[in-house]
Amino acid sequence: MRKCDQCRIDIKGDWATCPLCHQPLNQTVEVTSSSYPDVPLQFNNQRIVKWLVWLSILIIVVIFAIAFIWRGEIHLFEGAVLGIGTIWLIVLIILRKRRNLSKSVLYLLVSLSLISIYLDYLLGWKGWSLTYTIPIFCSSSLLGMFISIKLVRMKPGDYILYLAAADLLGLVPAVFLAFGWVTVTTPAWASVLLSASMLFFIIVFRWDDIRRELKKRTFI
Repeated sequence: MRKCDQCRIDIKGDWATCPLCHQPLNQTVEVTSSSYPDVPLQFNNQRIVKWLVWLSILIIVVIFAIAFIWRGEIHLFEGAVLGIGTIWLIVLIILRKRRNLSKSVLYLLVSLSLISIYLDYLLGWKGWSLTYTIPIFCSSSLLGMFISIKLVRMKPGDYILYLAAADLLGLVPAVFLAFGWVTVTTPAWASVLLSASMLFFIIVFRWDDIRRELKKRTFI
């Protein structure tokens, strides 16, 4: 049985650090089985990564096909790379943390959007943050959340409000379209249509979960 000299406790299970003070434990000491059974994950990390690889390849193939048809007149490759990277980042965050996942994704979406606007301003305003970055971030975040929710089998109460908030943020590019702030409308329209579709879905099929979570969070 491993021991923590600082806390002066005996530790069961294969712990690398003390669960109380996080000090490294002596790895040469024989491990004593824990009193609690191991709880298996409800998903397979390798299967999820494999699924994401095929999805990424499919997106790249579609983008190259579109670029070939338009003979390079539209530059979608950079947007595809940005979107794929965002999806991978969202899913990996969810696989690593698995606690307050959707909340973390929502904060990440807001932070990346604000950073892109600030960088656009610093580099001399070109509007690429509104035209490409924010709509792609919104669409990719929604797709990443949706994929992770299905594969990780999260409970509705753990994600429903944050997914709804992300859907509302995905409608922000509609403002860019209304005021003519974008030079290319495709990313903004994709974000708006995807967000509107998912928002309609969760309102129709998950309204009871939304109302239940709102009552929990507003109860004093």
